[in-house]
Amino acid sequence: MATLLDIANLAGVSKSTVSRALREDPTLDIGGETRKKIFEIAEKLDYKVKKEKLLTERPVFVIVHKDTHFINQIDNAYYFSARTGIEEICYQKNIQFSFIPIGFLESFTKPVDGALLLGNFTKKQVDFICDRLKTDNIVCLSKMNYYPDKIDWITYNISDCVTMAMKHLYDLGHREVAYFGGYDEEDTTESYSKLYYFKKFINEHSDVKCLGIMEGEHGSESGFQMMQSWFGQEKPIPPAIFVSNDPIAIGISHVLNERGITIPSTTSMISINGDSPGKIAYPPLTTIDIHTYEMGKEAIISLEDRLLFKRNFTKKIEVQATLICRSSVAVKIK
Repeated sequence: MATLLDIANLAGVSKSTVSRALREDPTLDIGGETRKKIFEIAEKLDYKVKKEKLLTERPVFVIVHKDTHFINQIDNAYYFSARTGIEEICYQKNIQFSFIPIGFLESFTKPVDGALLLGNFTKKQVDFICDRLKTDNIVCLSKMNYYPDKIDWITYNISDCVTMAMKHLYDLGHREVAYFGGYDEEDTTESYSKLYYFKKFINEHSDVKCLGIMEGEHGSESGFQMMQSWFGQEKPIPPAIFVSNDPIAIGISHVLNERGITIPSTTSMISINGDSPGKIAYPPLTTIDIHTYEMGKEAIISLEDRLLFKRNFTKKIEVQATLICRSSVAVKIK
């Protein structure tokens, strides 16, 4: 088993320098090349930082996300909100943390005490992340968890969200609804698909008619293009639209506004997420709030709990969604 002295001898530095470097001691004054060399040697020797020491030191967490998640705030308000919650708890608890795009993980060599998987990755991507980071303390904030017996899970109930949205439309008299949504990840099963629960609601309510289904990417530009395609196919204006997320809904509202189709007097629209840009959409968007800020906070709390108490079981925390009634849904006038 490798020791600090082994790393020190190979790196040409003292044992204490190696110890402080691997612990990310902010007061350690060494060059970038030396620091990199120490981490590379430690990884090559498969050196593991002793867990018992971590209890009295600042833990190091890494948050892995998709490469595009922090580029566009309108399309990724979900992730910006979760990030705010993550950062707040890390600062409160004096936790060292880094946000790493999955595309950069191949070159990431620093030892970590825990990892948070932020977003919906494929099973292959989750396996890659776990293999690279080599930590038993892992939490995912996502709609699916491929390893519920190994990874803590912060999530929301997709069935509840879709049902809540559709019931709101139904209770206001809407019986004709179109579906606009983003593609599911390739490994997504029916039980984690919003389209599945939309169809289930339609099947359970014989008086409700589905006017059509449009699927595309998850952003506002995709919503814009899907709505344009709807009209390009000379389909009628849907009296009500269910949308799988807020960014797509914002893109749809742009097309409707451009065409002079008033929301909600002509078309009512409801979506899922509770993103902040929905407040300033025109009109403000009625949505199902899944409380991403709170989920971000809960993810770090769970990760710290795993590290400190060495639990021999995993946790699933499901946040209860809330209907936010704004101005994009109205009573259906017969």
